[in-house]
Amino acid sequence: MNTIDKPEDHLSRFSLSIFHINGLLMRSGDIITRSIDQSSARWQVLGRVGYKPQTVAMIARDMGHARQSVQRVADVLVNEGLAIYKDHQTDRRTKLVELTPKGAEVLGAIYEQYAEWNRHLITKLAPEQLDKIADALENVGRILEKEVNFFSNGNWQSINTGELNEDENK
Repeated sequence: MNTIDKPEDHLSRFSLSIFHINGLLMRSGDIITRSIDQSSARWQVLGRVGYKPQTVAMIARDMGHARQSVQRVADVLVNEGLAIYKDHQTDRRTKLVELTPKGAEVLGAIYEQYAEWNRHLITKLAPEQLDKIADALENVGRILEKEVNFFSNGNWQSINTGELNEDENK
């Protein structure tokens, strides 16, 4: 079996690093939430609606997940009494996912576990470096979001044919 060498181009190395870290964050989230009979995926949805009620589409968009996967998690949370669907005041076609008191209790327990994990992990990391990395990631995110929005509107072919003018993408 042939092994694949580590890519040398900047964007591929960056992307693979992000994928790896995301996987580790999800695994650490599963460790944190395991004793509360939850998961990283459930924590993500609970955390979003703990802030304010949102539609499944809004949650999916904010988290960068498929709407269907968030819908499945939201349905489980509703079935377990951790969240409810309620009418959206301005859009009758959609429902808002809202935390129940039981869901708020579970989310609070998760946050307690996370605070303990955070205190442990921060002793091994440099907070200033994390802030700089977070700033850089937010900048990369803004650029990627702009590009994804531009090219998702059918403009992808223009990059392959050379028709894309640098000014068109600003």
